[in-house]
Amino acid sequence: MINERIFKSGDDMLASMVAQTVDRLEFAIAERGRATMSVAGGRFPKPFFQALSQAKLDWSKVTITLGDDRWVGLDDDQSNEKLVKDNLLINEAATATFVSLKTADQNPEDAISTVTDRLKTKLSWPMDIVYLGMGDDGHTASLFPSSSPKDLKRGLYPENGELVVAARPTVSPVPRISMTLPALLNARYIGIHITGSAKWSTYETAKNGSVIEDMPVRGLLQQNDVPVDLWWSAENPKG
Repeated sequence: MINERIFKSGDDMLASMVAQTVDRLEFAIAERGRATMSVAGGRFPKPFFQALSQAKLDWSKVTITLGDDRWVGLDDDQSNEKLVKDNLLINEAATATFVSLKTADQNPEDAISTVTDRLKTKLSWPMDIVYLGMGDDGHTASLFPSSSPKDLKRGLYPENGELVVAARPTVSPVPRISMTLPALLNARYIGIHITGSAKWSTYETAKNGSVIEDMPVRGLLQQNDVPVDLWWSAENPKG
């Protein structure tokens, strides 16, 4: 079941998300000794990361990774890893551990086995928090409806336990790597953050439709095993 968290103010949504994130991380540390969180790229996460980085908790016991990334250099502004390192792994959160989805391979297809093994050994599963965005086409992470049918099938229904998949959607100028749907669902909590009326309309369409391949975010919205919060505000945070 989806819990719709609706805010008029982007700043109010950001503050509420930060407070809930800190509570969940602190609970995980108290219960299990460590906390694991997967985060997303995009426009909203930057002010969210900057605010969260100032939270006072034992960040040395927190491991952070990404739901997806673009296959670009780590100094490229398109890199989600760069976004996380520049805006979240600073201030109080500088002692957190980061697990990268990138390798030195030229193509993401060549990195699947290495990154899958890395995530299996360096993350605690299920993840405590998975934060994701959603595109106007209903994609989430880098599970795009415009990927080839073969790539999308690998991402939604991996046959050999892969935790990540390569993606080359027609709408992206660069290749990508993404957690698979089962990996994203191997979580104690999922939060999907969106802003604006257009994204709300996309969410309504995704919620009420049935074909996951047409809008991959449906794989998260239309399941009952993991609690999902849909975080929406009418505007982006001003921060």
